[in-house]
Amino acid sequence: MKSERNDLNEKEQLIDLLIHDLAGPMSVVSKTITNLLQKSERYGPLTDSQMRVLGRALRNTRKAQTLLNELVEIYRSKEGIFQSEFFPVRRAVEESLLEVLDIASAHAVERLSCAKSPEEFQQVLGEHGVFIEISGKYGEAPFCHDQKKVCQILRNLMGNALKYRRSKMNVSISGDTDLLISVEDDGRGIPEKDQQAIFDPFVRLTERINPDMPGLGLGLTGVKTLVEAMGGEITVESDEGLGACFKVKIPPLEDSRSRKGGVSRKESILDGKKILAVDDEADFLAVLGEEIFAAAPGCQFDKATNFEKAYEMLERGPYEYDVVILDIMGVQGFDLLKLAVSRNFRVAMLTAHALSPEALKQSLEMGARAYLPKEKLGEIVPFLEDVLSYDYLPGWKRLLKKLEDFFNARWGERWEQTEADFWKEFNKKTTHIP
Repeated sequence: MKSERNDLNEKEQLIDLLIHDLAGPMSVVSKTITNLLQKSERYGPLTDSQMRVLGRALRNTRKAQTLLNELVEIYRSKEGIFQSEFFPVRRAVEESLLEVLDIASAHAVERLSCAKSPEEFQQVLGEHGVFIEISGKYGEAPFCHDQKKVCQILRNLMGNALKYRRSKMNVSISGDTDLLISVEDDGRGIPEKDQQAIFDPFVRLTERINPDMPGLGLGLTGVKTLVEAMGGEITVESDEGLGACFKVKIPPLEDSRSRKGGVSRKESILDGKKILAVDDEADFLAVLGEEIFAAAPGCQFDKATNFEKAYEMLERGPYEYDVVILDIMGVQGFDLLKLAVSRNFRVAMLTAHALSPEALKQSLEMGARAYLPKEKLGEIVPFLEDVLSYDYLPGWKRLLKKLEDFFNARWGERWEQTEADFWKEFNKKTTHIP
């Protein structure tokens, strides 16, 4: 067993050398060309023809970098080298699509990058004949596997569909255990007799129809190699003249490791619970969701970015939430706290801008179960587990004990003296609580 581990380490080191020895020079070339194109004040002005030539060189250098990275990931997969991590599938799909569109339609990428809402993002995609549907568990919950490899699969399948489509591409993501990916185009289709050959290296069935179609024919071969190394499977459904649909199934890496006798994730009491988080920063909610899902992938995580939506979800929503997480600034957090407490929901205040002894006192008085600084986001899971595990006063005593050093450093060691009577009474009530 030790020698096998040593062999694997040597292979990993060899791969690292390959990346360093080839990726380094290509990065230098890419950066040098970019500087020439973008920093005329340093290197002098360029003629139109020079810019066109350098632009062509830069595009092909980036293609070579992508090809190198993909070949390395394929080799890693064959050797069983995976980077296990939880990541949001929606973001992986969108980022992979932007990379593919950057080659096919730079104008589309520019418009998508300026989209101010998910609805606008989908609208722009629709105008370019691209339709994405994400449903099932992984619409919200993160998926556990090697993100680079999943993105490579997405890029190749979507790039393939964009090359061969007539007018549209449909991407569907679903699954409650395995990640299910479906990429469909409305192109010429693949004759049944050729459907297995498309996964062989250097096979391009459309050479006679469109010899100028870009690509080496390695894409689907690489996808098949990756998918099978990840314990999944890939199939194609197609009729000649009616387009093609590639379907991929990938089991989560954590599950496959557990089946092989590996150490499984410690179960969190947040698993299976219904959680609502309210904050006016969508990016913060995304990171918060990632932290929670990493420990409790089986929980339900709902989000709201404004007071009106949050109020409706708390007052008339279909769920009895186990935990409600509220920011204070930007979403009228104390008004939402009052409503949530009236419905007997356990509430944790999580804030940065309103971090003060006064806000802490008000949260406690209004019935919140916790008051947390956003700087403690990396420790959010054990704090939320305490909210579910302890009653009101025991929970507050435990929280203040955990955050004593943080609050003292932020507000000074005598911060309680501003409301001495209140904290004296609180300490009196909690004296006999262990």
